[in-house]
Amino acid sequence: MKLRFLLLSIVLFSFQSFAYKNEPSNYLVSSTLIKAHTKKSISALWKQKHIPKIALPVKYDVDIYEIIYKAPWIDSTTWINCSGIVFIPKSNGKKVATLMFGHGTEIRKGREISDNDAQQGICLGTATDGYLSLYPDYYGIGKGDGEHLYQHAWSEGMAFIYMLYAVEELKKQLNVETSGQLFLTGYSQGGHASMAAHKYIEALNDSRFKVTASSPMSGAYDMTGEQSKYMFQVYPRPFYLPYLLTSYQRAYRIVDTDNIYSIFRSPYDTLLPGFFGTVRTKTYADLDKIMPPIPKDIVKESYINEYLNNPKFPFKVRLEENNLTQWKPTAPVQLCYCKGDREVNYRNSEVAYEGLKKNGATAVSLDNQSDHLDHNTCAAFAVLSSKAFFDRFRKHGKNPKMKNVAPFKKWIMNIVKHKTEKEYVKNGRDKAYM
Repeated sequence: MKLRFLLLSIVLFSFQSFAYKNEPSNYLVSSTLIKAHTKKSISALWKQKHIPKIALPVKYDVDIYEIIYKAPWIDSTTWINCSGIVFIPKSNGKKVATLMFGHGTEIRKGREISDNDAQQGICLGTATDGYLSLYPDYYGIGKGDGEHLYQHAWSEGMAFIYMLYAVEELKKQLNVETSGQLFLTGYSQGGHASMAAHKYIEALNDSRFKVTASSPMSGAYDMTGEQSKYMFQVYPRPFYLPYLLTSYQRAYRIVDTDNIYSIFRSPYDTLLPGFFGTVRTKTYADLDKIMPPIPKDIVKESYINEYLNNPKFPFKVRLEENNLTQWKPTAPVQLCYCKGDREVNYRNSEVAYEGLKKNGATAVSLDNQSDHLDHNTCAAFAVLSSKAFFDRFRKHGKNPKMKNVAPFKKWIMNIVKHKTEKEYVKNGRDKAYM
């Protein structure tokens, strides 16, 4: 009897997790064609950006749409608008795979669609090679409603899922056909977001959306473990902590106060509201300029002691809930990272690998791109590795021939990587933040 009750409870919980009040009849609010790229214009852009076609082949023209879509807010009652970018290859009737890319950390509210945006360029590059590439802005970023919930796994997952729902409607309008293959990836926060999306899409169990494979890149999956250590030492991106605290207060009310800024020491209690208010025009770089070298030094000592000594401290409990190291994916997962990463501790990927394997996952792999490269310089190589991983599934289906990259292409990539590593070690400067 107890077993039957337990099974019923699990079924009801799973159903309630994706049952929301006032669900709209349509998820797609609007779609706007922003740019129509031709193979010629993409080739010219690749030449300008020094992108070799051997890495990102130019096969199709690409139409770029901006969409607004509906998604449920964390109260499971309210529906908000989210935004995203859809890169559609003009494949002449050929069915294409779907790829979703989660972007890195962003504090600013606005977002332009631009050929000069490196992360949008990843989507353009995969689209011209035959992927329907989707770029969700997350909750509260881009042109979406409200404020962003940083490193919040559920809302990241829902941003992916409801964009998929909206794109189903867009596909019908534009007569776009897809193959049923779904690939998930993203870098930095996008690594955490794509891992969360994989978890929630598999829990959704919708026959239309089956994850073929995911390749999260350099994400902070172990926030109460490896990543939290950075909050207590000199850290190149100290903005991470106040962004987390203000976001989790919004999502969970982790501190019993109506003014989250009261937990910060002076002068941060008055400086930080200018970064996380309703109007968000400043960048993480602006925030880093006012932060102390050790992130925890902005927080009053009493709250630091609570975090360190009270296992039931709400902030710690909620962080644990948003770790992505203890679940069992069915579809294959490749975890890309660099051991030289000083912003997102590379051990996040190793701990996630160990946790997923311990939970019974059988198709999880680690892919260390470099022992030297830091967070952002690592990104290009992680992206190419992820695309190569997906390409094998796209070509060979559920049982891909997991061979190494073609020798000539691998030789070229290694030359570029060794040159990049040499320059990085010599100059000691990472690239612009993702």
